[in-house]
Amino acid sequence: MVPHNFAPCKLCGFFVKGGENMNIWLKPIEIEDTQEYCDLLIELARYDDVYARPVPSDFEPSDFDSFKKTRVKMSLEKVRPTIPITNTYWVMEDISPIGYATLKHEIDLSKPGGHFGCCLKKEYQNKGIGSIVANLLSNIALIELGIEEIVYTSKNENEQSKRSVKNIGGTLIKVENGYHFYKVNLKEKQIEKGK
Repeated sequence: MVPHNFAPCKLCGFFVKGGENMNIWLKPIEIEDTQEYCDLLIELARYDDVYARPVPSDFEPSDFDSFKKTRVKMSLEKVRPTIPITNTYWVMEDISPIGYATLKHEIDLSKPGGHFGCCLKKEYQNKGIGSIVANLLSNIALIELGIEEIVYTSKNENEQSKRSVKNIGGTLIKVENGYHFYKVNLKEKQIEKGK
C-alpha cells in the first residue's frame, strides 16, 4: 500500500502495478528520508557486480545527509558543469525502498551513461522491475521534462539492462568501448501506446 503522503505524479502517475502482487513506484529523494533509505544505499554499495552503483563502496551512515542534500540540489541545478541536472528516485515496493533510480535531463553522447540509471536489491532483480522502472522514467522524461528521445547505455555484459531497454522499445545504435548504446523515441512510443 502506498502511504497517503507519497502523492503520485500529477501527469503520469509514478505508481504502477507490476509483477505478481507487487506495487512498484518511484519516490523522489527528499531531505527528510529516513534511515531505511540509508541502509538501502549501504547494501547496494556493497554489491560487487553493480553497474549503476548509487554511492561509493565505502559509503557510511555519516555520508547520508550530505548525499540527500546533493541529490536534491542536483534535481534543481547543475552542481558542476560536467554533471547534468539529475532527478533521483527511490524504487519502492509498497512502502519499502528496494532500489535507486536516476533520470538525467541531458547527456553527453560521447560518453557512456544514458538518461537512466537503476540499481535494485538482488532479490528484486530478474523480475521485470527494471523494465517497470524504465517505463516510469520514460513517462517522467516525456511528460514532465519534455524529453522526446532518450539514450540508454548498458555495459556489454549487463543482460538485465539490455532486456529492460528492449522492453521499452530501445533500438541499438552502437557498441563502443564495452557499452551498448540504445535510442528510444519516447514520443513515438507514447503515440503507439495510445493506438
